Amino acid sequence: MNQRSYFRDAPDPQNDTLERRQFAERTVLALQEVRRQSESSVAGLIAPWGAGKSTALAMIIEGLKNHDNDPWIIVDLNPWLYSDVDSLQLGFFVALREALPSDAKWNRSRERIGNFFTAISPAGKVNGLVGVDASAALEAFGQKVAGDTSANALKEKAEKSLRGLEQPILFIMDDLDRLTPDELLMVFKLVRLVGRLPNIYYLLAYDEKTLLDLIQQTNIASGNRGRAHDYLEKIIQVRFDIPALRPQQKADLINHAMTEVMDRYEVEASEEDIELFSRIYRKYLANTLTTPRSINRYFAQIDSLYETLNREVNFVDFALITFIRTFQPEVYKNLTGPWRAEITGDAGSHITLRNESPTDKEERWHQLLLSSHVDPSDVTGVYELLRSLFPRMNPDRASSRILEETAQRRGVGDRDYFDRYFVFGVPGDDISDHALDTLIRSMGSAPTSDSVDPILEALKAHTARTCRKIRRSLPGHPDAAAWLLPHLADLYASAPHEIFSVDGSPMINLEYTTQLALSEIPSDRVEEAIQSMNRLPHGALLASIAVQRLREEQSSNIGALLRSTSRALAARVRELMEIDLASVSTHDFRHVYHWRIITGKQISDVALKEAITNGPWTALDFAARNISVAISGRVESLSELDFEILDEVMGLSYFYQELREPIDESDTPILRHHYSDTIENRRKLALSFLRSRRDSDAHQ
Repeated sequence: MNQRSYFRDAPDPQNDTLERRQFAERTVLALQEVRRQSESSVAGLIAPWGAGKSTALAMIIEGLKNHDNDPWIIVDLNPWLYSDVDSLQLGFFVALREALPSDAKWNRSRERIGNFFTAISPAGKVNGLVGVDASAALEAFGQKVAGDTSANALKEKAEKSLRGLEQPILFIMDDLDRLTPDELLMVFKLVRLVGRLPNIYYLLAYDEKTLLDLIQQTNIASGNRGRAHDYLEKIIQVRFDIPALRPQQKADLINHAMTEVMDRYEVEASEEDIELFSRIYRKYLANTLTTPRSINRYFAQIDSLYETLNREVNFVDFALITFIRTFQPEVYKNLTGPWRAEITGDAGSHITLRNESPTDKEERWHQLLLSSHVDPSDVTGVYELLRSLFPRMNPDRASSRILEETAQRRGVGDRDYFDRYFVFGVPGDDISDHALDTLIRSMGSAPTSDSVDPILEALKAHTARTCRKIRRSLPGHPDAAAWLLPHLADLYASAPHEIFSVDGSPMINLEYTTQLALSEIPSDRVEEAIQSMNRLPHGALLASIAVQRLREEQSSNIGALLRSTSRALAARVRELMEIDLASVSTHDFRHVYHWRIITGKQISDVALKEAITNGPWTALDFAARNISVAISGRVESLSELDFEILDEVMGLSYFYQELREPIDESDTPILRHHYSDTIENRRKLALSFLRSRRDSDAHQ
């Protein structure tokens, strides 16, 4: 099989990879033996659709025509070409008449045979043939026999003439399994009652299962499978069953086709991917890919649609999804419909069934598959296939590690890649992984705006998803990491500060991406990288968050990161210490919090104490600025006072003493999440918190 043959559905006797030639030769010898033992017979060439009947038939015809000792006259009659049963009968007569010798000594015999055919042919249907002028052919047989000459008498004369044939006539009838029940019965009638003439033989090619289904629909069987089988046995005297593909033949076809497609698209499948396909093939695919046509059809689908997805999805996952699309179309539709939320983990993904037992889950899915018209014998295989592709269907495989591996391999079970498998390309709201990988690899050589702009647009429009993809491509590329850091800092300023998001929090994804990018920066380039971030309003804060996490992971460049980030934060805090805290924004004051963590309290708190004691900061505004902000959706409100910072920097007693009068006068109740973030509200709430804490401490 080669790539160009996947869509071929015509006989291909020159490509004998399945040992059909040997079968055809044995069939030719068997037909010769039938000819010696009987003056007329009916044989069946039997195989399922797509098993190669037409190819084997072409080889058999070739062998019969070229037989030196006992040649045949071959009549190829395809009943499917005729518009109705009467036309079919006429077509049969015309085909036989054309097969008779045309020399002068056969004129009388041809007339006798023509008289018999004319006597039993349907009146008024002589022009019903497709592409044949049947009336002219029948007129050549002679005028309609009238009066007392019976059809039986005419038949006897026809038989006598046909016994004089030097070469027998073999009617080849293919595609019987495409007929209607009435048309099929007419073929059998012609073969059984009319066509059983001396030196007339038949080779009928069909799929037995389909033929039995057709016979069951007639009055002969009346829905009884056994009666249909018995009737077929009366018609067919000799069976030639085309051998089914042996397991090794199927495996060779699959391996060859898979290798050919992978070579064409330069796919390098991992050992895990190869093992996945092999396992699913053994458990399920092998039961469906049983004929050359089914295998060709399958790989034609892969080959025709993978090109636009090359390097954008996992090839093996695409091959398996293609199998579902080709052979289980209802299941395929449901994957993007009612089942999507559960298999991808999207919002609303079967929350009510989160306590479902594995047994109940399997039973529920089996019912879903049955309702999607999956054959009961295939349900277990389809279920295992889906579990292999979608880790969230399998609690044992839904760990964060497995989910990350699925994303890393661009698997269909990851929500960032799911849609690509069903739109056969990169959706308009997504970004090409190939383009992203190419950009990251080219960062050392001044990338163009044409390559950079789509990445930045994707980061802005779909921050979480693009960040996840960047993290999979970034390791080992310090130039790309350095280029990316200021852009991440710029986006961080406007990223929603929500902790939960269906697609993942943009803020948290930016933080994790910054963490990875900083870990890729060599120590001698850390200062430059941190300063590139610090030029942006949120740069130092973002760097601080990432460095704190890297310190826990003991990153190899952590020393340089701590020093550079500390200097950047210290410079910002020094600027704040020159102005009144009332004019400092909540955002700017966050630098103080991060500076204490990165630099160390033993250094930072000395400077903070000096700013409070000697100005320009006041005790009230320092307390007010240390009230946290709670975020609900996109609404911010004042929350808790951080007593620990007050205690570590100045001691709580300092604030009780310094603010004694305003604390005593404070009558504002502590109502968390009821105040917007203004300096006046912060002061009121700080005094209320301090009064409550002072009174509590006094009673202990």
